[in-house]
Amino acid sequence: MKSNASLAKDGHKIYISDKQIEFLIKCIDISQSTLSIKPEKSEVELIRELSKMHEDIQETKLGDTIYYDLN
Repeated sequence: MKSNASLAKDGHKIYISDKQIEFLIKCIDISQSTLSIKPEKSEVELIRELSKMHEDIQETKLGDTIYYDLN
């Protein structure tokens, strides 16, 4: 078994489905809206990557016509 230091250095790879990405985005949105989490820099990068994946999923599902409600 690898030590925590080598795990952090090597990172992890996981495979998640589109549905799981959508679920994670919903969880992040809820957590951020209630101000219950304050992500660190590396966590913000992860959130950005998940958000980009989610946008790609939505574009695939809905086509190129995506409207964002900014209100």
